Amino acid sequence: MTTDKNVHFAGKYFEEIDQISEQDNYFTPVLQEILLKLDIKNAKVLDVGCGTGLFLKPLVTAGCTQLYGVDGPQDFTNRAILRGYKEVSVVADLNVSPLPGADDSFDLVVCKDVFEHLLSPTHALSEIRRVLKKDGLLLLHVPNHFPLVGRLKFLLTNNIDTFSFFQNESRWTFPHIRFYEHSDSLRVLAAHNLSLVLDLSHHFQAIPILSRFGFLKRFGFLKSFRKYLVERFPNQFAAGFTFLVKRIGNSNPQPPANDKRWARTRQAPLCANLHPAIA
Repeated sequence: MTTDKNVHFAGKYFEEIDQISEQDNYFTPVLQEILLKLDIKNAKVLDVGCGTGLFLKPLVTAGCTQLYGVDGPQDFTNRAILRGYKEVSVVADLNVSPLPGADDSFDLVVCKDVFEHLLSPTHALSEIRRVLKKDGLLLLHVPNHFPLVGRLKFLLTNNIDTFSFFQNESRWTFPHIRFYEHSDSLRVLAAHNLSLVLDLSHHFQAIPILSRFGFLKRFGFLKSFRKYLVERFPNQFAAGFTFLVKRIGNSNPQPPANDKRWARTRQAPLCANLHPAIA
């Protein structure tokens, strides 16, 4: 029997997610790309919103021995421990609670599919930045409800759940309460002194026709074209926004509010000045 103690996410959804097999973990391609850049065996990692630990199991498989989790009150933290997490902490409310951990203590923080559930995501983001080491990395993922296919579905059905995440919920109980846009997300990250290293949103494609028919994936030129579309027009063709950002010093300026070019041009060097544990 499970209880709905978590203010962000009903217990029944933890149970549903845990039915996903490790082979069907849709976040694995992102982690595989990150692992090419990091010495994960020597990194201290925090998973904010860890749930049952299913999605970051590939990090454990790759040799991560210092994987810590944090989530709201729920009945599934023991499953994360069984999947290789060193420790899982419980916070009352990610909107207002401090994250466990001292300042400058983690090499990598992963926050996947959490901010869309929060009334105050900027508080959680500030806490993430606090616990990150200088030059530490944040891997952030949030859904994009309204690429072109989502906008068309919303236009025709008036259904805000454009990707059928929670098919049995009404507007009164829908778990997602924040909806994100690509450039604005990067501006907020920059305002928290988090500078873009990699944009991995191309792993979550939502392209009419090209994404719907699996046999089209066999054509190599279409794979490159799909990636180009998502990278060039993420708000239109990405089903989610995935950013790898680096904590930089307090001197980082905020980008001009109306500078639409910034999202494509202000990127940190990929390998420069990374913390020794993950360089």
